[in-house]
Amino acid sequence: MMSAREVREARFPGALPEQTVLDRLSEVTAPLGFDPPNTIACVGVCRDEIAQHLPALVRQVWGEAFNFCSLGGMLFLGRTGFRSAHHHAPVVGGRERYLHLAFSHVAIGEDGTLGHCCRLGRPGASAACGALEAFRQAHARGDAGLFLDPDDVEMSLLSRRLSARMKPGARPDLADLAHLAREIIAEDLDRMLHDTADPAQADWVAVTGIQIHAPEGEEWIWVPPGVASINGRAQAVHLA
Repeated sequence: MMSAREVREARFPGALPEQTVLDRLSEVTAPLGFDPPNTIACVGVCRDEIAQHLPALVRQVWGEAFNFCSLGGMLFLGRTGFRSAHHHAPVVGGRERYLHLAFSHVAIGEDGTLGHCCRLGRPGASAACGALEAFRQAHARGDAGLFLDPDDVEMSLLSRRLSARMKPGARPDLADLAHLAREIIAEDLDRMLHDTADPAQADWVAVTGIQIHAPEGEEWIWVPPGVASINGRAQAVHLA
């Protein structure tokens, strides 16, 4: 069996500690004119409490951030939520600046098992991402719901989005689903920014990735190699 480190390196090559990625993000965005006094950070991670380490680090650097969180890290706040965030941005030199960070997540157990983590006060292994694991199990049974449940809106939307991307006979594991969720998040973020951000009066940087919760409280981030969206255009940025 592979160790947690070996699983991380195999399934998320190039992942770095969270703080390292955020430090590099500051280095990359500063020459573009982004700094904490003139920028609003918008952070989307899963609602899971173990995912909140990243927003806390972002707040330490960029100040209070607009909360985009939803199950699985999906961006379900819609155009109204995006416009609200943008309307809260500082106006400096006649321009607004937005820093969008959006991540799915997955845990890796000490024995290398995908999805396993330990939670304070709970016996045995716990699942992360729990929403992705719930979808994985439902999909394996053949009953991943495609209807919108008003009493379970976020999970039903997550299931619909993931189901639409499943190939016939696919049996994804949690790493596969974390990557797929990130792809959907990136597409949704790009679409929402196209609909709500005006390049005539604003500049923005958008980064998506995957949070990786490793044993002993280690927190890592994987980002697609060398690419972020800057004012809606993919550009090479070296965060990892």
